[in-house]
Amino acid sequence: MSPTETRRCRTCPPHEADADAHWLLALDSDLMDQVTAAEYKARLQQCATCEFHQKDTCLKCGCFVSYRAKLATKHCPLNVW
Repeated sequence: MSPTETRRCRTCPPHEADADAHWLLALDSDLMDQVTAAEYKARLQQCATCEFHQKDTCLKCGCFVSYRAKLATKHCPLNVW
């Protein structure tokens, strides 16, 4: 799949493909460690320049970028962060 092709989130129905990931963070905030605000901002800035970043979705792994970047236990599928 080329970076310019759109891939829907694997877990979301089509009508929720552009859903906001903030509700996921609210659910997981008590269960999973999160990065600092500065590290989160740096991760998002790195993702913004990536060829696989489209809206809030990573075309490489299909995740919500704003969700994955916030969690300390998650990493970029390209090992950028």
